[in-house]
Amino acid sequence: MTMEFWEKLAYMVQLLLACQVFMFPIRKRRKYGLLSISGAVFLLSASYLVNTYIGEPSGGKITLLFYWIFFLIFCLFYVWFCAEISYGEVIYCVVCASAMQHTAYDVYQIYFLLAGKYPAVYVMIYGAVYFLYYYFFARKLAADGRYRVGREDIFPMATILLFVWLLTILGRSAQYADGNELNCIIYLLADGLCCYHILWGQVRQREKLRLLRELDGITYVWSQQKEQYLITQETIDIINRKCHDLRHQIRGLSKMTDEVERSRYLQEIEEAVMIYDTAVKTGNAALDTVLMEKGLFCRSHGIQWTCMADGALLDFMEVGDIYAMFGNAIDNAIAAVLELQDKEKRIISIRVFCQQKMIMIQVQNYYEGHLKFIDGLPQTTKKERDFHGYGMKSLRYTAEKYNGTLTTAAENQIFSLHILLPLPVADIVIPQNTAGNA
Repeated sequence: MTMEFWEKLAYMVQLLLACQVFMFPIRKRRKYGLLSISGAVFLLSASYLVNTYIGEPSGGKITLLFYWIFFLIFCLFYVWFCAEISYGEVIYCVVCASAMQHTAYDVYQIYFLLAGKYPAVYVMIYGAVYFLYYYFFARKLAADGRYRVGREDIFPMATILLFVWLLTILGRSAQYADGNELNCIIYLLADGLCCYHILWGQVRQREKLRLLRELDGITYVWSQQKEQYLITQETIDIINRKCHDLRHQIRGLSKMTDEVERSRYLQEIEEAVMIYDTAVKTGNAALDTVLMEKGLFCRSHGIQWTCMADGALLDFMEVGDIYAMFGNAIDNAIAAVLELQDKEKRIISIRVFCQQKMIMIQVQNYYEGHLKFIDGLPQTTKKERDFHGYGMKSLRYTAEKYNGTLTTAAENQIFSLHILLPLPVADIVIPQNTAGNA
């Protein structure tokens, strides 16, 4: 391949490869390989014909700008032809690809001005820049095979890219006008930094949106737990009152008859009702409420559980936070043990105690399968993830709210959740003999 032939194809080859980089993490059309190759052959042929019979404009700056836009429009059709995405995503993909190509061009031009022209270095620079842009930008911008973009994303990127092209034109004009390499390098650096800024800003924006969605999920879980606490507290109060009244009614009724069978029958009813009147007393009303609610569920579903909790240690926490923390922790444990085939292992252990001026909260349970941990937290195994998987993040958020830490571990098919909270200075005197047992 002669140098003259390559120069007629170079820009289009660079753009096509750049488009491939940003198409790699997104959904492709059927027979993508055939579509991609045929599209590339067509665009390379068009590029060769344009540069042979028209050539790159050497006159006004606006003419050169439209020359580049002309090739970019070809790339828009190419991406649309190959990828199964919306029109907005097509524009977004091509703008990102063009920004990457410009960065590689700028880096090589700086090297060329400082060290000369070497084909091997040309390939290495473009390869390195394309790889780095894929690793740091392309794979992070795509989600589930799509680029989630709107007009607020595309418009600023396109305007910055136009500014980048103008810088490139000015940089080339400065080089040809006075031969000042320093001025040209400054233009190229500014051009490359603008291209980097385009994609860096997009990644940062995506990260902020992800964190906002995560916070929305945590807030949703917390609000649901808080609302459930109010409902549960009222329900348990009603159950306790009704059970108390019913127990006395049954006792009175049993004294009104001499039939042995009737007395025994009434006694059985009383014992059956008594299960709903066995509230856990830990010294903290919110903790008592959530433990009683979860305890009733466990008993009705054949789940054994042990609880040793000094609830008075948690008096400094807000009621909603206590309910959300223990509600999420126990719900996760219940969900895990219900999946166990061996019913003997459907056991949950809960402990709340003080050790060396630190409050220790521990929840343990058996589990089956393989747990995947990301950032120290187990990931949800549920298919619908819109509002699943936030329970653990909500737990950590609540622990950090009180300057505490949350750690998890899975060993020998036993999952352990540990929350460590500093005991407030005002509570250094620890209440004695207040631990509740269930």
